[in-house]
Amino acid sequence: MSTNALLVVLIIIVAILGFFVLPRMRIGRAVRQVVAIFERHNALDVRSAKTIDELGLRPPTFLEGLLRMRDFKPYALQILMNADVVCRTDGGRLYLLKDKLPASDSNMS
Repeated sequence: MSTNALLVVLIIIVAILGFFVLPRMRIGRAVRQVVAIFERHNALDVRSAKTIDELGLRPPTFLEGLLRMRDFKPYALQILMNADVVCRTDGGRLYLLKDKLPASDSNMS
C-alpha cells in the first residue's frame, strides 16, 4: 500500500471517529452528569422537583454557545425526558425517576 493510500485511510478513520464515535461518547458522559446533577440536588420525586435553572441545565444562549465549547448536557436532558426518565411537573419543574434508569447507568453516577 502506498503512503498516499495509507494517509487517505487514516484521514477517513479520524473523520469517522470525529463525527460519530466521539459525540456518542460525550453524550453518554453528559447523560451520567445530568443524572448526577439530579441526585446532587435531590430532585428525585414530584415534591423535590427543581427548575431547570436551579439544576443549572438551561441551554446556553447563542452568544454563549459561540464562546464556549459545546455542552451536551441540555441534549442529554432532552434524551432523558424523551425516555421518561426525567419528568416535568405541571409547574415546569423537573425530577428524575431513578427506577426507570437502566441498571448500568445508575451504577455509573
